Amino acid sequence: MNKIPKGWEVKKLGDIAITSSGGTPLRTHSEYWNGNIKWLKISDLNDSLIDNSDEFITEIGLKNSSAKILKKGTLLVAMYGSIGKLGILNTEATTNQAICAIINKKDKKFEIKFLFYFFMSAKEKMLNESFGGVQKNISQTYLKNLEIPLPNLTEQKAIADKLDDSFAKIENAITNLINAKENLKLYKQSVLKSAFNGDLLPNTSPTHWEVKKLGEIISKEKYSMKRGPFGSALKKEFFVDNGIRVFEQYNPINSDPHWKRYFITKEKFKELEAFKASAGDLLISCSGTLGKILELPKNTEIGIINQALLKIKLDQKQILNSFFIHYFNSNKFQNLILEKTIGTAIKNIASVSELKQLEIPLPNLTEQNLIVAEIDRRFAIVDKTLNLIDKNIQNAKNLKQSILKKAFSGELRSDI
Repeated sequence: MNKIPKGWEVKKLGDIAITSSGGTPLRTHSEYWNGNIKWLKISDLNDSLIDNSDEFITEIGLKNSSAKILKKGTLLVAMYGSIGKLGILNTEATTNQAICAIINKKDKKFEIKFLFYFFMSAKEKMLNESFGGVQKNISQTYLKNLEIPLPNLTEQKAIADKLDDSFAKIENAITNLINAKENLKLYKQSVLKSAFNGDLLPNTSPTHWEVKKLGEIISKEKYSMKRGPFGSALKKEFFVDNGIRVFEQYNPINSDPHWKRYFITKEKFKELEAFKASAGDLLISCSGTLGKILELPKNTEIGIINQALLKIKLDQKQILNSFFIHYFNSNKFQNLILEKTIGTAIKNIASVSELKQLEIPLPNLTEQNLIVAEIDRRFAIVDKTLNLIDKNIQNAKNLKQSILKKAFSGELRSDI
């Protein structure tokens, strides 16, 4: 605990608050569920006031579980997984066992909003001191032993009000920055729309452009458009510590051609050579997160694609990779891809033969180069601005932590 101002106390949470956790009625008893009592999980915590829940339990479900009715104004802290996620009840509700409820004792030692902000400031500490394997957690005992710097109630309220005001201004600034990002993304799409309508440059005209099907502009080489192997062809037991790499969906989704985690032997590669990918090929994500594309650069080592990828090798005498990538990323082409998907929970691009029928506008190579150069010029300006916005958003989030640190070391007192 840092040095605190004169007149403040340091108290353990257990000395000033009542803590409890909830419970989950048995899912096998349908009569316990879909009642009118709000029942909260960690996903319902929103670091703000909580009015609603995704699920509800019945009176009989309440009686036959460890769930408890909690009053409006109760502070909630997540103990499992998303440790330190917070909420303040703006209504009566119950919770599951992964949430700790914090309630004032009769002698009221804390303002609920002051304690809410204290836990927000202590989130990193709680994460660092959590325990467990896959799912980290903390206990009620841990929370009860947390030391809290406490001014008097009047000063607590003043600090909480000051934090409310400061955070509202920061959130408003972040919202404006996010809106600016969205507007810039819309601008990028308008650039692509103009480009492929022939309106981006004065000296280009779509009247003499060809329209070709995707299947007509791929390379004449064998296996120039290929979906990754399914079923028993590429099982995890085939993977080795070193060898020929396996390209995964992560690569196009994150625009990272060099990331790798799986390898196969040279012998296995010979069996799967139809699915090889190398420098100059385009990789497309075609399962789950659809429609991400990546060009493999010159220094990319050869590998094979997995079942979540589609590889395309274009005929460079007809179309530039860069021109195709921009068209691929346009809303028009993305919508065409979505029309060719199958599945409900996990979307998949349908057959390769269907994709080969998609139409591509095709200026000559000289015009393609001009169009790509103009798109890249405009996108470079936008991307620079987007990076600046991202830095400002992160700075705003860092400012919150800085203000919290000042609040609980007494440095906001001069402003109160």
